[in-house]
Amino acid sequence: MPRPPLSRRRFLKQLAALGAVSAAAPLSGCGNSDPLAQRVGNPGVPAPPPVGLSFLHGVASGDPREDRVILWTRVTPAEPVAAIAVDWVLSLTPDLANPVRSGRFVTGPERDYTVKVDPTGLRSYTTYYYQFSVTRADGSVVRSPIGRTKTAPAITDAVDRIRVAVASCSNYGFGFFSAYRHIGVRADLDLVIHLGDYLYETGGGEIRQHQPDREILTLADYRERHAQYKSDPDLQEAHRQHPWITTWDDHETTDNSYRTGANNHTEGAEGCWEERMGWALRAYFEWMPIRDNGLGFDAPKEGPGATCPSTGERGLLPEGLGRIYRTIPYGSLIDFILLDTRLAGRAPQNGVDIVSEEQTILGAEQREWFLQELPRRTALWKVVANGVGFAPLRLPANPVEGCTSPLSPVGMNESCFLNEDSWDGYRFDRNAVFDCIEQNNIQNVVMIFGDIHAVIACDLPRNGNDPQHYNPATGEGSLGVELCCGAIANVPLPIWNAIRPFNPHMKHANEGPNGYLLMDISAERVQAEWYYANPQIQNAPETPDPVMLQTLVNSQRLTPAAVRTTAKPNPPPLVP
Repeated sequence: MPRPPLSRRRFLKQLAALGAVSAAAPLSGCGNSDPLAQRVGNPGVPAPPPVGLSFLHGVASGDPREDRVILWTRVTPAEPVAAIAVDWVLSLTPDLANPVRSGRFVTGPERDYTVKVDPTGLRSYTTYYYQFSVTRADGSVVRSPIGRTKTAPAITDAVDRIRVAVASCSNYGFGFFSAYRHIGVRADLDLVIHLGDYLYETGGGEIRQHQPDREILTLADYRERHAQYKSDPDLQEAHRQHPWITTWDDHETTDNSYRTGANNHTEGAEGCWEERMGWALRAYFEWMPIRDNGLGFDAPKEGPGATCPSTGERGLLPEGLGRIYRTIPYGSLIDFILLDTRLAGRAPQNGVDIVSEEQTILGAEQREWFLQELPRRTALWKVVANGVGFAPLRLPANPVEGCTSPLSPVGMNESCFLNEDSWDGYRFDRNAVFDCIEQNNIQNVVMIFGDIHAVIACDLPRNGNDPQHYNPATGEGSLGVELCCGAIANVPLPIWNAIRPFNPHMKHANEGPNGYLLMDISAERVQAEWYYANPQIQNAPETPDPVMLQTLVNSQRLTPAAVRTTAKPNPPPLVP
């Protein structure tokens, strides 16, 4: 007899009973060297698991704050068990001598044996090393790889430069993740930002085969796909060596998703959208080193999936596992503002009412939050991370057929916008952001995105084609800049060089190579450097000569950078 569906209420009760069972407290005293052995007989402490157990999916860390950082791993038992006690330690040295924090987390099948802890009271802008372990039934101890992470600087910390790798669009089926390996070996990086499409929901593959080998639909499917990606050694290395900050785009659920559905979801034949989205996001929060912020979003009151017939409930997400938009303060130099341009409130594309308030990419709640958050941030640089492009990009209209963009099926009266899946299709929200920047005289806004499998860089005028309001030679009229990081591994879209002549605010386009963006951020400028590694070749080398652009402080424009940035001296050692 099949098990009844896991209701939201039952899932919350199980999750509450299963989570962390010890505080992130300093180690103290001497005594027995194996705390688990001391507690095996205590009520509520699970029995040691069978001998067959391993850490197949590496370790990861993320969402760094000045006094804390998320630590993550996943335990793989040889056979299902009800619960596993996982110990962890955090140290200032790679040998893990003299740990400064330790604890225990009890995991089990209800969270797919993932582990997520949030040690507090840490030093700001400090590198730490961590490891997880489990004592097995025969008394032996199995240990995870050692991970390396770093807390954010406090506003009082004197920090000259921040180095950040930015990535998106990593399609396992399209090729190898060599670019992640190159990110991993950069010892001087402070963190990695991933802008979405961390995984893909489709089956098959050109170079490697996705598992399961079909489009994923269920919680088990999404978990299996996350497990496959986390098994990749190059991705594991990038996670092991650096803390990550992440947001999602569409493929973490399915292609061209929005709040109440997706272009690549057939209601009924592929289940209930609200349930499918809930499964996808539940797996995401289980498998990613992201803080559960306690702020979910409401299920839709109408549209596909408003009430899932299989459960009679509106979604299966626990509170706190829905809202991903947030700010990560990074000292006095940077505020990272992460947006959700897919699931928090996006309306479906319609190509007609793109200036209507109801045609929103953020949703009313997130839009209000962002328009309040942006002016109140006090760091020098405001780095706004989201899934899709913000800059207005246009095509010339065909005198007979009107707009003929391959990405824009419906033309607009006043101009032809390139891509309705981006902010081009949601102009009310974009105009509100432009108004906010202009009215509050906000300086040094840097938008970053992925999504399009290409590298582009733009000034951010309201209309790059209007010489009365934007001067492409001087940058006058630009309200910020935008950088697209490119794809780790995915099919290029060969259109961006063709549209440059019609968009004078587009300062660079490269539609071919796959790779990542390196941002070197100081009080004087943000320098952007794009590095490439061919995903069709395993262990591909990195291109030695990056494309380089910069935006000088208070300039709101992009200009060429003459000299490649250098690594920061004497970084803390990587873990071997």
